[in-house]
Amino acid sequence: MKTQLLPQISHMLLYKKSIFFLLLSFIIILLNHCANPVSPQGGKKDIIPPKPVFFFPPNFSTSFHDRRIKITFDEFIQLKEPKTKITISPPLLPNSDFILHGKSLVIKMDDSLQTNTTFSFNFGESISDLTENNVLHDFSYVFTTGTHIDSLSLKGKIIDAFDLTPQKDIFALLYINENDTIPFDSLPCKVRSYYMARTNDKGEFILHNLRNKPYKLFALKDINSNYLYDLSSEKVAFLDSLATGTFIPPEFADSTNKKDTLVIKDKPGRPDSAILKNKVEKKDTIKNGHISFPSYTLHLFEQIDSTQKLLKSEMVQKNEVRFVYKFPALDPEFTPLNFTPEGTWKIMEFSKKRDTVLLWLMSIPKDSLIVEIKDKGRKTDTVSLGLTVKSKKRRSSGKENEKPDRLDLGTTFWGGHLNQFWGDPEIISSFPLSHAVFSRFLLVDNKDTIHVMANFRDSLKRNIIIHYKWKEEARYLLIIPDSVLFSINGLTNDSLKLDFQALALKNFGSIRMEITPETKSGTYIIQLLDDKENILRQSRITQKEKIEFNYLFPGKYKIKAILDRNNNGRWDSGIYLKHLQPEEVFYFPKIIEVRSNWDVEETWTL
Repeated sequence: MKTQLLPQISHMLLYKKSIFFLLLSFIIILLNHCANPVSPQGGKKDIIPPKPVFFFPPNFSTSFHDRRIKITFDEFIQLKEPKTKITISPPLLPNSDFILHGKSLVIKMDDSLQTNTTFSFNFGESISDLTENNVLHDFSYVFTTGTHIDSLSLKGKIIDAFDLTPQKDIFALLYINENDTIPFDSLPCKVRSYYMARTNDKGEFILHNLRNKPYKLFALKDINSNYLYDLSSEKVAFLDSLATGTFIPPEFADSTNKKDTLVIKDKPGRPDSAILKNKVEKKDTIKNGHISFPSYTLHLFEQIDSTQKLLKSEMVQKNEVRFVYKFPALDPEFTPLNFTPEGTWKIMEFSKKRDTVLLWLMSIPKDSLIVEIKDKGRKTDTVSLGLTVKSKKRRSSGKENEKPDRLDLGTTFWGGHLNQFWGDPEIISSFPLSHAVFSRFLLVDNKDTIHVMANFRDSLKRNIIIHYKWKEEARYLLIIPDSVLFSINGLTNDSLKLDFQALALKNFGSIRMEITPETKSGTYIIQLLDDKENILRQSRITQKEKIEFNYLFPGKYKIKAILDRNNNGRWDSGIYLKHLQPEEVFYFPKIIEVRSNWDVEETWTL
């Protein structure tokens, strides 16, 4: 009997042992997985900004007398640049502090708060969650030390006065005429504003919780972060008249009648002031149309100091000195102080705007130039410049030899193509010439080689015009032989060969625009601009006129108008304390696309 039971017992033990090892293996695998956790896969990315769930004292509190504010969010937050990104109206003194404590933001105020005043904290883009950096945009906390919250608002936009582009991070400031010792116009220079807001990416601003008072509206690009207009390099804008607030009802994204109830709890012992029940009924009150509210547009500018100044002086190349002025040089004088000139020692050349003067030096007995500079008899500066310039070197047979100075020649050809409809081609010398042997200029036209006509275009003899009866789509080779151009300081040229093709009329387009100055009379500068705002062509009108811009390469163009109040042919900035706004600028409302062999016709009422 025992011998019959042994195989059965052995089999049962073996079965139990197998079960044991199987369970043991499962436990080991389970423990291994637990010991090596991996990041969870999939799931939606958090794109929701933090949400305030608790205020103490409650938001929109009246009769506020605390010195400490606590705002708790539904997740951990981070606070970026509170001193610059958070705006407080009216402003508190700089000793107010912002502290993060867990999920809460604590604001400590050591200032004595003004009585019967509504204060607004706008946090801009300073608050975001800790994990995904989702920004809580334009969150505000408002309270009043009086018995009611001021409810008026004022909105507007700040744009650049010259190119009308929206200006971001500009302060919109409001001032009240309640200071007996400082003139009203001087307030932005002397005291901090009563209310402030910062513009967004679109240049827009809105000021909430205003009193029912008239305000001076001022804009400031604050460089030194003191909220005062005290640097000449700070850009400003101002409204000619006083501004007033208006009641702007809250805007909602939907038209449902949902009721949102937010119950915010505080610590025990604060039953009345610590529990905020905020019921908001969302309704679409605008069904057939759009209600517009007053909006102010300010034109930001940098006030120009009218005192003439020399901004820069430099050696451009050997015997060429450049002087850059702040304003057009009316009657510049240059008197050398380290030598006595014998005869003509320089030739002057002006830029188109006359704000840059080139001195072409002829015979200087020194290796430096010390010169006294005047403009219209008034001394502007004294400049000392070294005249030694390193010569260019060329490598020959493994040795470096001095390369003799030669004239550099440029051309007005566009990418190897000639727009002969706009003018004959020009050769531009790097230095004024004393004379040239034009009879040695050659032009290859098909199989013919001819002596081409040429002459100087300017009195300095730097620009040479090539005359010929150009044929559409024909190819040409212009040959300027060695040593046929001679500069005033003895330089001459290397040989030059220019291969180019005259374009066909069908390659170009044109813009024809009838412009009617209707809003304001005066002289208008009409400018044709490329997509980078470079001025291509310019004309002036005083009345209704049709302007044509012909022979344009295909591309996108802008049309700009400047109301030239002082008829000086350029745009002028404003002067705040003289109540002088910058000259008005207008842009044709759309980009004009020019195509080959196509005329664009437009009308524009200014």
